[in-house]
Amino acid sequence: MANNRRLLRLKVCDFLEIRNVNEVAKSVKATARDLTPMGICFSSEVEWKRGHVLLINYFIPEEFESIKLKVAIVWSEFIDTEKGYFCGGEITEVEKGKQEKFANYYARRLKDLSI
Repeated sequence: MANNRRLLRLKVCDFLEIRNVNEVAKSVKATARDLTPMGICFSSEVEWKRGHVLLINYFIPEEFESIKLKVAIVWSEFIDTEKGYFCGGEITEVEKGKQEKFANYYARRLKDLSI
């Protein structure tokens, strides 16, 4: 299978708060595992199915506030009872006014790889 990705996936271990776009009050804690400006993979105790639309608070290390992402799940796989599910999603929207901060985080992490 060919790898058609245009952007390098960065390995991360960042904190997330996730909720289904249709469930205002209920949020789930998760961990980002890799990231590009267009997509995110994360581990979660909750099963998110293909087609679910999620609102994710992405907590960038060294920042005092999160960046809100809207993500459409494209795949989900059960790993085991300890690790839960590994999910991948397309980032469809980045919080207005924080797009540059999100892009800079990716660029900074990318630069750190080349040092």
